[in-house]
Amino acid sequence: MTLPRQSSWLLLAGILAGFLGASWQGRLASGYSKPDGFRRFHQRISPDALYYPPYAMLEALALARWHPGQTLVIIGGNSIFNGVGQPVDDLWSVQLQELLGARYVVVNLAFRGAYPAQGAALVAESLLLRGYPVIYVANTNPPAATGRAVGGASGYLYWQALYQHRLSGYAPRETEIRNWLQTLPPKEREQQAEERLGSWLEAWTRHQSLWHHIGYRHVFTVWNFVVAQDPWGARDHLPDNEPQARPLGERFKNLLPEEMAIVRGYSANMAVQDAHQQWHLEGGNRQRLVDDIEKTIIPSLRPHTLIILNKNCPYYLNLLTASERARDTAVYADSAQIWRDHGIACAVSGEDYESIDYIDRAHLSSDGGRKVARLVAQQIRQLHQP
Repeated sequence: MTLPRQSSWLLLAGILAGFLGASWQGRLASGYSKPDGFRRFHQRISPDALYYPPYAMLEALALARWHPGQTLVIIGGNSIFNGVGQPVDDLWSVQLQELLGARYVVVNLAFRGAYPAQGAALVAESLLLRGYPVIYVANTNPPAATGRAVGGASGYLYWQALYQHRLSGYAPRETEIRNWLQTLPPKEREQQAEERLGSWLEAWTRHQSLWHHIGYRHVFTVWNFVVAQDPWGARDHLPDNEPQARPLGERFKNLLPEEMAIVRGYSANMAVQDAHQQWHLEGGNRQRLVDDIEKTIIPSLRPHTLIILNKNCPYYLNLLTASERARDTAVYADSAQIWRDHGIACAVSGEDYESIDYIDRAHLSSDGGRKVARLVAQQIRQLHQP
């Protein structure tokens, strides 16, 4: 054998050894419980800053905090339940942990922009299938929105969970996703194909787990404006510094016409009046929510699920006409009943809140966070009777 041929074999052996070593390190990284002292995925360790926590990391975060005899409370939903507007020491899910006590362990896996069927729901589904005691708590606004498991900033988690065999085979969800993919424009369909391929490779190589571990512990390799002050630094050095709420008189002055359009939009095309001038969720919208729940929330998870429908800030609601307020209330009430009709506990938050409980139209201040924590704790105790 000539020397060049020997060198080629050595090179190939080195590449293979490096690949296998990286895959092994990725598998180790996927089981690490990070971030340290985890409270939530704050903006600097979220998709907003090009940090996409792998699915395995979410499971590791939950299981590392659980001990036999405890019930896992997995928090999902959007930026309201992520705690935007609440400094980490006043985070609503931290308050919830204190209210529930040591019998429960609360893990906040909510992502900005996520829906009840996404992200954290998949973790709760997986853990429940594996026999862990789980309660899944998520929020949604508008009230008749479930989302789908794929799509959006956290949709990649579905593909990762799927290819890691963490999910039940639920035909309605799979059919809905397949039909949705066929409706996408070519560019978006290509993006989903890339996410699927990357997730399939992640299941075998754990390359994304390794890259995110390096980015969290050592060095980040992609610039992003959210962390422009330290774009290359390890993400574990970046603090969760959600700012305090502005003084009450300054909170609701900006973009008032645009915000009022959103508030009205929650119910404007959703409800109709009956012969007695009472508002009700319109039939087509009612059926759409029924269908969405059936297609996105697996039956085995429903008895372990609590959905919170968040109302908008009273500052804006008080600017509606009496008829518009009645319409808004009816849409929330009817939507909540549909969730309950599917065996899913549901409550409306914000009906007795004040403007000081909000930092803007939707997000809760520390005061509002304490109120929603009390509501959720009460609902969990009712849901989880010994």
